[in-house]
Amino acid sequence: MPKLSGDLQKKLAATPMGDSVDVVVEVGGKSSSPTAKTGDRALRIAALKKGFSTCAEPIERAIESSGGTVLDRAWLNQSLKARVPKEAVEALGEREDVERLDTPRALRPD
Repeated sequence: MPKLSGDLQKKLAATPMGDSVDVVVEVGGKSSSPTAKTGDRALRIAALKKGFSTCAEPIERAIESSGGTVLDRAWLNQSLKARVPKEAVEALGEREDVERLDTPRALRPD
């Protein structure tokens, strides 16, 4: 379970079987499109978004086929927020295209 954060492991231990948990999935296979590194800003952003979508789609399908739901997508930091059945979290973490799984956190200003 090295891909599961300590916080997520604690949350899973406290979650009853059959319940779902919210997770943040860091998507692996970052885009290596040459356009993402050159060209004007709009083209680079479009290339990054497309690369993220390409990498995220198989993970999204796996989440949905496990009975989970994708709640949000963040192309900028290459992550997905999802609600996943407790029983499916470890299998999601075993995927090669998943870098890490963690619990969602609220952003606070400094």
